[in-house]
Amino acid sequence: MKKFDLKHLMQNRMGQPASRTVFQNGTMASVLTAVVLVVVILVNLLVGTLPSKFTQFDLSQSKIYSIGDTTKELLNGLNQDVTFYYLAQNGQEDESVVTFLQRYTEESKYLHWEQKDPAVYPTFAQQYNAQNASQGSIIVVSGERSKVVDYYDIYTYDYSNYYTTGTYDVQFDGEQQLTSAVYYVTSTDLPKVYTLTGHGESSLSTEQENALNLQNVQVEDLSLVSAEAIPDDAAAVVLVAPTVDYTTDDIAVLRNYLDNGGSLMVITDSSVSTPNLNVLLAEYGLSAMPGLLVEGDSQYHARGYNYYLLPNVESHEATSGLSGLYVMTPYAQAIQVTEQEGITVDSLLTTSSSAYNKAAGYAMTTTEKEEGDESGSFAVAVAATKTLDEGEAKLVWISSAALLDQNINLSVGGGNNQFLLGCMTWLSGQDSSILIAAKSLSSETLTVSAAQASLWGNLTTIVLPVACLLIGTVITVKRRQR
Repeated sequence: MKKFDLKHLMQNRMGQPASRTVFQNGTMASVLTAVVLVVVILVNLLVGTLPSKFTQFDLSQSKIYSIGDTTKELLNGLNQDVTFYYLAQNGQEDESVVTFLQRYTEESKYLHWEQKDPAVYPTFAQQYNAQNASQGSIIVVSGERSKVVDYYDIYTYDYSNYYTTGTYDVQFDGEQQLTSAVYYVTSTDLPKVYTLTGHGESSLSTEQENALNLQNVQVEDLSLVSAEAIPDDAAAVVLVAPTVDYTTDDIAVLRNYLDNGGSLMVITDSSVSTPNLNVLLAEYGLSAMPGLLVEGDSQYHARGYNYYLLPNVESHEATSGLSGLYVMTPYAQAIQVTEQEGITVDSLLTTSSSAYNKAAGYAMTTTEKEEGDESGSFAVAVAATKTLDEGEAKLVWISSAALLDQNINLSVGGGNNQFLLGCMTWLSGQDSSILIAAKSLSSETLTVSAAQASLWGNLTTIVLPVACLLIGTVITVKRRQR
């Protein structure tokens, strides 16, 4: 019997030794593996050089790492370096802050950030007067200007639902804080607003002043009793609900300021008589209708209080930041407008056409409409512009002092404060507000019923495993039949 020679058989069939074929196949596989590894390494190196915004996706529910259009517009206009110094100990960094700093600084070639460990650089913060800054704070520096963004301002807490739900909302405010700081350190001319004192005026709330500070508007008190003129650096003057009328000399100071291109905001209380101030307003074609406004359409007033008006927000530069927000104006008076040459008056807030005026004001015996009550659409806030030989004078009048109340502001989701800020920025000559809404860190919970839970449980623990087993069995049987 002839001996079976496998090597001889392989040579006859393939024309070459089997060992050589195996060697060539092995070499080819090794080369292909090496090529694939080199390609993978090169791709990783290439991807590593790309900005994280192209390689990492913001999957957070509220997009806390995404940069908004308002910020992008500001950063695209940068022409000077800005450095962010992150004051955090090594190993104790806040990953959300670090990730956001990385994303933020990738928006412009002029932005840079670096970490400064206070344990390694114990005196670093002192040169920027930030020695008392909290762990995790950020110092924003450009040229000779610097601003500290405290860690406890990066995160804000909303307790508005705490007493009803027992929970509070944590919000990430990094974008607004950093954008405000960049605006501050790169601006050469920051506006200053003076609030008048000495006539029983109300003060701006802490929240309102903080909003102005974020807008980089400096706020300072000014007493007309001792001032001979409004300071030259005043971008605007704010007159908030005086309880005593101004003197004719005070009005002369304000008139002179306006005639030289000044800007004035007037907020009045309908219960206070101010005839001298009324004279100044009349020079701009403005006067208050005696009485209080009541809204006849339930869609335009608070539930149960038809004199807590929810007026229409008219289109104007001062109201551009109010998209989707209400403004509430309790105890408001109707502002009447008389045409004056060289003066343009725009309504900012108006009632519905179903509103009516109760001439008796606080002495009214009913809020229901009665015979003799004048009805129609009324303005409760207006913006007047007076054309001068050089430049223009600006005046905003709001006829509801209660608009300043922070409880009222909270009931409309911050709309009142946003409206005030919009008026301030328009008066002070700023193009737009840089305020950016904080982003909630709270996550929505997915709730499923017991039936749904049972369905998905059966699918994942029974149906899918059985299906995989059957598919594997069919594949195995078919391969054995070949």
